[in-house]
Amino acid sequence: MMKNLLTYPYSNGYGLFLSDGNNWWITGDDDSIKSVDEFAGIMKLDECLPNSLPKLIFFRSNHKHGIVSHELSSSNIETGWKFYDHAVDNVVVHQWRHISSGDVISELKSDILNKVDKYWEMWLSLQPIYRRSVQIGGLPFHAGLAECEGRGILLAARGGTGKSTCCRRLPEHWKPLCDDQALVVLDKNNKYRVHPFPTWSDYLNERADNKWNVRYSVPLSAIFFLEQSERDEVIPIPTNKAPLFMMELSTQALEKNRLNMNDEERIELVRKIFNNAFDIAKVTPAFHLRVSLNGRFWEEIEKAIGL
Repeated sequence: MMKNLLTYPYSNGYGLFLSDGNNWWITGDDDSIKSVDEFAGIMKLDECLPNSLPKLIFFRSNHKHGIVSHELSSSNIETGWKFYDHAVDNVVVHQWRHISSGDVISELKSDILNKVDKYWEMWLSLQPIYRRSVQIGGLPFHAGLAECEGRGILLAARGGTGKSTCCRRLPEHWKPLCDDQALVVLDKNNKYRVHPFPTWSDYLNERADNKWNVRYSVPLSAIFFLEQSERDEVIPIPTNKAPLFMMELSTQALEKNRLNMNDEERIELVRKIFNNAFDIAKVTPAFHLRVSLNGRFWEEIEKAIGL
């Protein structure tokens, strides 16, 4: 089964290119290619011919394959494939990651008409992309991302704290890029840049069919941690404390990646998250941003970072 998936004559695919060189060719078999097309469309990826990039391969479980997931995983451990589960609620995505090539095989199980599970599967399938950026210095964030005068500003917070509302309230000279998840990466010049990623809840809750240009990135200028308040105010966070705030929201973005990880892998992931957060905090100012219901909080941001 694994051999068939790897030698399958994939012809349709999409390129995902990030500023840190974390690049992928995303494709699927005949049963999953429509889901791949939609997945790529949501992230505004361009079609790309087969190439030497690491592959993210989707396949849809059905009786034709004639093998169940646990057999697939156990029969290929010796050949360099590691098995991972990613789960939320009752949706589980099984993935196999090759230690040498970096290729990932992602199993889709939900019926294509089951919209909620389908979009959960797409969201969960991004985990190896996040993990690879973490390995080379980056961090995913639960955060909105907005651009002003060419500079990237992260509005970070847990769900329900007001990221989306703040992004909608920004004036015209600001450009909201995403309002839920963003990926900070370390580029080839050792500068931090930020890519917007989809707000999957827009699809899960059938709010809107939005698209996000995941390839686009902006220089990371500052991180603001949102708090609801009666008045707008910016309070600097000391450099030695900022990593703790970053770790919390980065760990939340990666929490779906922790199933099937042994203790050594978990410790290594936490260590990388802390080290990356510490390095980001050394060069990126961080603030508490207290936001009122009707105030002009963006003016406080502009004052704090000299916009």
